[in-house]
Amino acid sequence: MSSSSRLLLNAALYGLGAFAIGFTFGVLRELVFIPRFGERTGHLLEFPLVTGCIVVFGWWLARLKGSRPSAALLFGVGGVGVLLAIESAFALGFLGMSLEDYLATFNLAQGALFPYALALMAIAPFLSAWSARR
Repeated sequence: MSSSSRLLLNAALYGLGAFAIGFTFGVLRELVFIPRFGERTGHLLEFPLVTGCIVVFGWWLARLKGSRPSAALLFGVGGVGVLLAIESAFALGFLGMSLEDYLATFNLAQGALFPYALALMAIAPFLSAWSARR
């Protein structure tokens, strides 16, 4: 398998895995956290859990694949792209969110946390590969 094919496969695996983790925690948030603690607190409880699991998954995947730091950074960013494509299709298509409401989930001024999680997701494989080389 060529290195570019391996990179695309790793990015797809990372993005799909992150979506599965996020979906699982989203169900937990909607069925447990929000009814018990309220809307904002439910989101705040979920955020570190889902982000931490995705970061650990990216860290593990980079170690498993024995990625070089540069390749790990590329598949981390690619994984974010895959996640955003799936997330956008799910939110806009399946859930029927308006584009305005969906884009509000990225608005840091309104307290959105999702962009922070995406940044951590993008760099987690790189940090794993970099630390393994030290």
